Amino acid sequence: MTLTNSIVAKASVAIVAIAMAFALVAPVAQAEDVSSMSLEELVALVNQLQAQLSGGSSMSGSCSYVWTRSLSQGSTGQDVMDLQKFLNMGADTQVAASGAGSAGAETSYFGALTGAAVSKFQTKYSADILVPVGLVNPTGYFGPSTMAKANSVCAGMSDDGDSDSDSDSDSDSGDLEGGAGSISDADYVAGLSSEEVGEEVEDVEVAGLELEADEGSDIELTAVNLNFSKSTGATANFDKYADEVSVWVDGEEVARVDADEFSKSNGYDKTISLDSGGIIRAGDIGELTVAVSGISNLDSGDAGDTWTVEFESVRFKDAQGASVTDSSTGDINDAAGKSFTFENFATATDLELKVTSGDDEINDAHVIGVDITNDTDNLELFSFSLEVEGDSDVVIDILPITLTSTTGGIGEIINTFRLYADGELIGSEATSTTDTAGEQVFDNLDWTLVAGEEVEMVLKGDANDIGTGAFDEGSTLLAAFGETEMDLSASHFDAVDENGDDLADADETGSSSSDANLFFSIAPQVDVTSTSIVANDNGTAPVESATAKIVMSITAVGGTLYLNGDDESTAGKEFWLGQIYGSGTSAASTTASTTTFTVTGGTNDPTNSGADNEYFTLDEGESMTMTVEAIVSQSTYTATAVLAGLKAQAIQFGTSSTSDTTRAAFALTYTDLLDATQSGTASLVNAS
Repeated sequence: MTLTNSIVAKASVAIVAIAMAFALVAPVAQAEDVSSMSLEELVALVNQLQAQLSGGSSMSGSCSYVWTRSLSQGSTGQDVMDLQKFLNMGADTQVAASGAGSAGAETSYFGALTGAAVSKFQTKYSADILVPVGLVNPTGYFGPSTMAKANSVCAGMSDDGDSDSDSDSDSDSGDLEGGAGSISDADYVAGLSSEEVGEEVEDVEVAGLELEADEGSDIELTAVNLNFSKSTGATANFDKYADEVSVWVDGEEVARVDADEFSKSNGYDKTISLDSGGIIRAGDIGELTVAVSGISNLDSGDAGDTWTVEFESVRFKDAQGASVTDSSTGDINDAAGKSFTFENFATATDLELKVTSGDDEINDAHVIGVDITNDTDNLELFSFSLEVEGDSDVVIDILPITLTSTTGGIGEIINTFRLYADGELIGSEATSTTDTAGEQVFDNLDWTLVAGEEVEMVLKGDANDIGTGAFDEGSTLLAAFGETEMDLSASHFDAVDENGDDLADADETGSSSSDANLFFSIAPQVDVTSTSIVANDNGTAPVESATAKIVMSITAVGGTLYLNGDDESTAGKEFWLGQIYGSGTSAASTTASTTTFTVTGGTNDPTNSGADNEYFTLDEGESMTMTVEAIVSQSTYTATAVLAGLKAQAIQFGTSSTSDTTRAAFALTYTDLLDATQSGTASLVNAS
């Protein structure tokens, strides 16, 4: 009896309330078929009408939150703060008018005020929240039905503040075409795996999803929920590694937030609202990518630490205006995510400063002409190449080059060194050291080597006149630069990356050096014009000898040149000092006999002096052709054939004719010249 009276009373109240409100809110009442409503539904409608009559309003503002767990008094976290911000978007669901919990002063704690605001929200939407679960009065508990409605209302709110509080659809569907839409597949972007985010490196893509829109509708991505989690070894919070997180759709930026919005208090989890334009057409595949920017001063202890990002959900809008949150298709919310590391700048940019050999014409041993009375300027002494691999420029301030000299100190041979980069002078240093080994340090360069570029470096110098200190005819100078110079403990090499950090030893590789180039005031320029070796006919017997022939052009450079001839009584003083070479040969087993010289004049006939052309005189610039011919044979019996040929051991010359000794005072013995005189080899036996 009591129960019946209570129901009747409530029904009466409901009917009277509806009648009173009908005139004021007729459009709403007309939308409802009250004749078929249950008592609970009638009460829910009364609650909604009363909320409107008391000044209630729709939720307004731009909303990008997604709730995934139930909340109640005592709960804490970013989702609590998001809930307060959401409730404060409605005048009739505000948490507080001022102070803690009010708009702009939301907290991450679910207290009594938050519970009361949730109750207001439940009352406002009781038909969707309370009635389906058999409730009449609000509970203040943010459970499944309340959460579902909040997510629906939030998703339906447009950027201009309008909201359709009774539907999950948005009338603004833009230029989307089709009907109901969905994501048919979601796969990780294969090319993004184990990425490295470096110090002060912006927008490093760390993970991405290839999202395929169903054939039924275009979709526009509106929000993504990201969760970052750190590895066991990572101890600091996310914002101690990252500066910003950005989201991109098909290469276009659609969102950017500070990294501190992913905090320990919210479990490094946040829903990011996306700008308009992230549209994937029906049946097409689009890329949703997350990029991270590194902080400028990563702690050395944090370098190498690993974090993982997971796409927990993707929200989109279809052509019908419906807002859908997908948290299960393909790799969305896969619980694995994609891992990446934070590295120092050099490691993340794959920085490597490489040294390689330069111009062989400069580095290979050769004669460098100098003067006996005046300095000789701008001589090319050494060449090497520098290249920066990776994504960072390198600024070099100090660069040392190792130098080694003979018959004179470094500063006695060269008084000023200059360093050029692709022909541009970047450093100049004077020296007078008598040391025969040391460094020439170029400092205060402040020179930038651009990432990906290779630059030719040339060391040039001004030579003193012959006779300065111990500097004499035939003095040599060798130069080198590479890992040894870059790794000097005295810190003579100074190079930093774009972040201002010193380059690590492991990022400095390669080396280059010149041969020991020779300095002469007067010397022969030797050009080998032809070489040959021909086996001598031995009938039907195996070949026992061959005739080798080397033809050379000799030009006097710098002054008058004197060369001993083939009638010089001491063979070791002749201008040509030959040697046997080849496979399996030795001085004991092979010999070159009956060596003869044929001399042909060039521009002018060379002066023949002494008995039987004992020596030749060449004035500066004068040339002559010399042909060396010799029989190469074995001197020791062997049944096994050997390969043998003829080449120069030295080209000997002088700048004075006072004696056969002065005419052979100097010798050219550098490898390139000697190798150029090789006759080739012939297979020889000694059958006697």
